[in-house]
Amino acid sequence: MTSRSARVLALVVPLLLALAAVGVAPTYAGGQAAKRSVQQSKRIVVKWEGYQKYPKYQKVADLPGIGQIELMCRPNNTMLRIRANDRRAETQMWMAKYETKDGTDRIAVKNVRIYTYATAADDGTGGTGPQAHEGLNQGAHGIEDYAKGSAYGVISQRPGRNQPGGGALTVPAAAYKLTWYWERMAYPGSQYCKMTLALKTDTDQQFGLNWHGSDEAATTSTSSTSIPGLGDALVTCETGRNGERSVALRPPAYDPGADPDGSAEPYMDYEYNQGEGRTTDPDHISRYYDLDVDPVTGLIGPVDLPRNGMMRLWFAPQGTDGPKIGYVLSSYMVTNNDAKPYLNTCEVAAARLP
Repeated sequence: MTSRSARVLALVVPLLLALAAVGVAPTYAGGQAAKRSVQQSKRIVVKWEGYQKYPKYQKVADLPGIGQIELMCRPNNTMLRIRANDRRAETQMWMAKYETKDGTDRIAVKNVRIYTYATAADDGTGGTGPQAHEGLNQGAHGIEDYAKGSAYGVISQRPGRNQPGGGALTVPAAAYKLTWYWERMAYPGSQYCKMTLALKTDTDQQFGLNWHGSDEAATTSTSSTSIPGLGDALVTCETGRNGERSVALRPPAYDPGADPDGSAEPYMDYEYNQGEGRTTDPDHISRYYDLDVDPVTGLIGPVDLPRNGMMRLWFAPQGTDGPKIGYVLSSYMVTNNDAKPYLNTCEVAAARLP
């Protein structure tokens, strides 16, 4: 070892030890980040009226381990925007947006991404900037005069697609609920807008699975995450035309003999949200109720993951009299590219709803 190398180590090693002591996680520059325990709930509101001299059109909040999120309502622009601290990572904001459009109730499932490497074959010269957004106004030629809607979603991050996905989630994932209302936008002086964003990050309650390329999938096609008070969340994402892609829950041991009327049996409701269209169309929203424990496997489920969409899941771990625990899950996968198996990918993230 040269004297210069020794001096560098003498400086770097104490710094790394100090960072570890305060819990600073590494970035994705060299791969998967270290897991940290984070619990955070936030609520931000943008509210103003046209007569105000200095209205606050936007507010921002921290996304632990990921970056920032911005809520904006201006007379000519409304949006939810995210900014990633590390653009080399694969950052996603999934949103299921509910609103009235052309006189009918509609849903639109969106996926906003920030990335440098779109695929494993990307040379890094493309990609996005450090921020991306989903607009909330419908007008093709400007903001409409009146609008009302709601949305929910999940924001997650994993190594860029030029790197292994890393298996189970380690970086915090944030779930959110959003509502918006504005009116009289065409009449300066009498305009009104209110947007409310609720955010929840709880690394003890999240689960998911990430792999990039069939080689990684061969050893990382499942994850099991223990969730306090709920049980083990199981995610399976296999390659091939007939591979299994599912989510299930193994609740704490349930004894039917001690529950003759079944009132304490755990169960799950779940819902798929995919594409864009009327809320009455089962291709876009389909809801299932009261899936209980399989007496042979001890599992609730498994149920299929969406190939490119979202789910909501409600767990009743204490039976029909207990409170339901809500989750939002996003799922994107390419699992059957035989010609270029290194481009196969599976990215699943689930977070507890606020």
